[in-house]
Amino acid sequence: MYFSNDFLQTILLLGIIQGGILSGMLFLSIEKHYMNRFIGTLILFVSLACLNGYFFHARWFQTNKICQILHAVIPLILVMPFGPLIFFYTKSVLHNNWRLEKNERRHFYPVVIDLAPYSVALIYIAGHFSKLLPNNPGPWGLFIDTYNTYADIPRWLSISVYLYSSYKLIKTDSNKKPFYNWLRLFITAFAAFQFVWLCFMIPYLVPQYNIPLLNSVGWYPVLIPLVVLIYWAGIKGYIVIKTETSSLRKENKCTARITQEAANQVLVRLTRLMEEEHLYLKPDLNLELVSKHIDIAPKVISTVLNNHLQQSFSQWLNGYRVAAFKQRILTADSGHLTLAGMAFECGFNSQASFQRIFKQYTGMVPSEYRDSGVE
Repeated sequence: MYFSNDFLQTILLLGIIQGGILSGMLFLSIEKHYMNRFIGTLILFVSLACLNGYFFHARWFQTNKICQILHAVIPLILVMPFGPLIFFYTKSVLHNNWRLEKNERRHFYPVVIDLAPYSVALIYIAGHFSKLLPNNPGPWGLFIDTYNTYADIPRWLSISVYLYSSYKLIKTDSNKKPFYNWLRLFITAFAAFQFVWLCFMIPYLVPQYNIPLLNSVGWYPVLIPLVVLIYWAGIKGYIVIKTETSSLRKENKCTARITQEAANQVLVRLTRLMEEEHLYLKPDLNLELVSKHIDIAPKVISTVLNNHLQQSFSQWLNGYRVAAFKQRILTADSGHLTLAGMAFECGFNSQASFQRIFKQYTGMVPSEYRDSGVE
């Protein structure tokens, strides 16, 4: 017997409706449309998972054969894309000019894990109606139920890995970016859900506890937190992006008055700071420190770099560090140092960020660059 609770079912239904509305608002939002497509798709998939849970607990649905057939072949559980969507949303927020490359679409290929049971059900239904398969759904249903039970393991692991990758991404990036705090909360919220899901999944995967667990509490311990995520991530994400975008637009209007002559003077002072004082060698250097060093407002520096060099502050700074490393690797006295040691001498503060940034600028990892003999 399925655990039935009208109050919890109502919460699920409201969350599903809210998720559909929020995903539509995010898709239709003009501001930051590219990044909103990632979070909008994520909210939509979470809502579909909640819809599947709603049907699971609805007796009228479970006793209707047509509903059961449709439920077997229409994919509502699409969890494997959760992780990539979280990661690419994080990346698109941190880097305005970033766009999903074709080779990065492979991150979504594991969705076949979610689609497999629906494909099996479709094969059986098609074979049954064409009389190619006997009227014996029992083994097919048992396979699908068993598959769905253990498919939660790669689903949980996938989200966890991508959450960790997203955390590393915001940790190695500048914590002064306008959306940093929001991203940190966003990732933390999904990490909390992962913990709740794990606590539910451990007894769920044990055969003798599986059915009693579902009969007693159903999927509500997992579904209700998902509804909370729908409301919080959808509404908060929409408001944060809209608010920060308006704030940035106001700043751009204020700094748009910078004349070409004033911009050139700022660039001269910045260039002198890097090429003569080699300030980029300081691992903790950031926009605020540069601002204090040359007594120019951070937003003015940022605007000049964006409008005249088409670079963010971190891109501009890392360009000097990469160039310094390339020069350092050619010097005769660098043989006693490791690549990481030379990177730290050039201002990088972690090997992971150095590897990532160097490949972005050169298309090669540092060891490949060293072995290629490029000058």
